[in-house]
Amino acid sequence: MESAPSFQNTGGRRGERLQYGAEVQFRSGTRRANVCLRNISKFGARVSGVFLVHNDDRFFIKLQGMESIEARVAWVEEFEFGCEFIRPLSDVILEDLLKRD
Repeated sequence: MESAPSFQNTGGRRGERLQYGAEVQFRSGTRRANVCLRNISKFGARVSGVFLVHNDDRFFIKLQGMESIEARVAWVEEFEFGCEFIRPLSDVILEDLLKRD
């Protein structure tokens, strides 16, 4: 049985966040919503427009032209939260996403 990845609070970001203003689909269990990614890195993103999420909640986001990405909530502040991708995006995929914006 594969164990869940462990997350470590480093007190800072592991990668540079790049501006990214795209609407994406958010799914957590049976809850679905359209949300906006404010910025993105290969390790995570800043999301706005979702309510009722808590630290360490797991969810999926669907970026245009990609399969769903699993992530966890790293922090919550009013109607925005930061998330960490369970599996970091490759540099090639991140570059492709930024070209589409």
